[in-house]
Amino acid sequence: MTHRIWFAFSVMSLFFLGHLPGARAADRVTIGYIENILLYPGAMPFQVKIDTGAKTSSIDVREISEFERDNSQWVRFTIANNEGRTATLERPVFRTVKVRRADTAKQTRLVVKLGICLGGYFKNAQVNLNKRAAMSYRMLIGRSFLADKFFIDSSAKKLTSPDCPEAPRK
Repeated sequence: MTHRIWFAFSVMSLFFLGHLPGARAADRVTIGYIENILLYPGAMPFQVKIDTGAKTSSIDVREISEFERDNSQWVRFTIANNEGRTATLERPVFRTVKVRRADTAKQTRLVVKLGICLGGYFKNAQVNLNKRAAMSYRMLIGRSFLADKFFIDSSAKKLTSPDCPEAPRK
């Protein structure tokens, strides 16, 4: 009797799991905890850390200044990748977010949309602007970008190369 119950439970679980929202397992790409991406605008290469503990992606910025354009809040900031290449970007502020870190009080951060190409997947993603110079990686990719697209192998690095045909041309 116990085997029958276990079998019925297993069949029902497979049925329901197959009907959950999101990508099928066969459609997901396995990535490592460190990956290379291209960041848009500009197709700037970055080495990033995959952080499933962070909801929103985060990038190291310098010389940040807020301003108004067309009755909207904008921000100008400078980014630098691991090779020292820099770019100054201007983006509309999408929202602000309060982030709590274990070692500090809550921080309010500006969030903008930037294009991210990871493997063959491109998305205009929400990215919060933060000073991360003391961190090993200038950018983190969070759960909202990863959802339903990737499996993460926490023992591996650089399992993909950025190649996104739908990304903007430079």
